[in-house]
Amino acid sequence: MVSAIVVNWNGRHYLPDCLDALLAQVPLPSEVIVVDNHSDDGSRELVAANYPTVRVVDTGRNAGPCHARNVGVAAARDDLCLLVDNDVVLHPGALRALCDELAADPRAAMVQARSVCGDDPSVVHYDGGDLHFLGTLVLRNWYRPLAEAAPPAGPIGAAIALCFLCRKSAYLAVGGFDEHLFILYEDNEFSYKLRMRGHTIRLAANALCTHKAGTAGLSVRGEGSVYSGRRTFLHSKNRWYVLITCMRWRTLLLTVPAQLLYGVVYALFGWQRGHVRDWLRGKWELFKLLPVAVRARGPAQQGRTVPDRELLVAAPMTLNPGLAERGARAALRRGLDRFFAGYWRVVRRLCG
Repeated sequence: MVSAIVVNWNGRHYLPDCLDALLAQVPLPSEVIVVDNHSDDGSRELVAANYPTVRVVDTGRNAGPCHARNVGVAAARDDLCLLVDNDVVLHPGALRALCDELAADPRAAMVQARSVCGDDPSVVHYDGGDLHFLGTLVLRNWYRPLAEAAPPAGPIGAAIALCFLCRKSAYLAVGGFDEHLFILYEDNEFSYKLRMRGHTIRLAANALCTHKAGTAGLSVRGEGSVYSGRRTFLHSKNRWYVLITCMRWRTLLLTVPAQLLYGVVYALFGWQRGHVRDWLRGKWELFKLLPVAVRARGPAQQGRTVPDRELLVAAPMTLNPGLAERGARAALRRGLDRFFAGYWRVVRRLCG
């Protein structure tokens, strides 16, 4: 039995497609819960009027998707929980494929669906990823044609939280999603906590879903997309928060030079886009959160059995299509990727 949890904030125009697809799955979820971050667009009223079997939980405030997921899992009756963002539409058979993938691996705590782009369903949007030692995610098959996107043969390093099935027991054991992140990098932090305890994360390549427009003012879609100041702010704050919370102190100390170099490059990237204030505001918020991040280390590290050197990678970083594919930017990108890969080879064996 599966409890399906839909995370919503002002997604009234998304909810019908999302809920119709959920309620058409075989097997049918034992319950469907819409966790609404106190929308003001009529979302709750729409669900009440058109989906009488769907339970609505109003969080009373918009505390972000991390809070909504935690509320939904706490309210769920079943140990298997399917968490879906409001702009995700499951294809027929997706829930069955997710359940089969989870059942096939006793160590698996989380299985991600393969998402395709809403504006071009022949292109993969998210296929999971790996945890880069710089705190970012290296995305698999990012914007690769679906026909050419070979699924991984085994577990993946990290999942994207837009549509995944998980075991409630494992979710609660790691403390769920850290609500201080609000949004962005929460996938990294949650995946990191699961894997450091020896759990595996998998991709169900046969569990397809369509990912529509993403989060307004935050999501970056394809070449020519606008990289918002809000994203710069969250990146500036959340990357270091995850590193401080999840990374062993020895690993963090050994990688500080590379972390600082990456931070300088990103700061310059923000400056080019006129986001200096957003970057600085992110650092100020991080400074205020430092005591919180240090306190969060204890629960995050509890039960760790796998060292960082076995969790983290230094593969070429994922950038939005068209961002650094030609000229000097492409050369800088390649140079940085080579430097970080070489640096990780030198320090990896010493990391905790």
